[in-house]
Amino acid sequence: MNNTSSNPETRLLELLQAMKSLPFSHLPEGIRLSPPAITLLGWVARSPGKGVLDIAKDLSLSPPTVSVGIRRLARGGWLERRSDPQDRRARPIYLTPKGEEVMKRVHQHRTQMLRFFLSGLSSSEQEQLVNLLERAVSSMEETLNKDGQQPRQ
Repeated sequence: MNNTSSNPETRLLELLQAMKSLPFSHLPEGIRLSPPAITLLGWVARSPGKGVLDIAKDLSLSPPTVSVGIRRLARGGWLERRSDPQDRRARPIYLTPKGEEVMKRVHQHRTQMLRFFLSGLSSSEQEQLVNLLERAVSSMEETLNKDGQQPRQ
């Protein structure tokens, strides 16, 4: 993958396509959940105690879609709905210990894969790569926000 004759946009698209097949986006051995289920678990891990509407809004999904996912994950023992003493209608969502274990394994796996990914670069090159990507992402978000578009989740 070293195509210096193409323009930067083409090269970046080719790199992004190649990165999709790298294992840091895959799940660890033995985890039998779909990527959308892991996304939902990850969201709940980062924002425990929120409800369906919050999750749906942040993930740009419909509340019924999120409800179905939550129901499946709750039946499997990865999520639980609790009562809210302040609001009897609310049913905040939390990871169960089983869900916490899955997310711990996913995080460890992805961290290891990212270390492998960056291992061919020196510390300063790693820092430079991350800084450049942060600038590019920020620039795109600003442009999309100015144009009234929402970045996709």
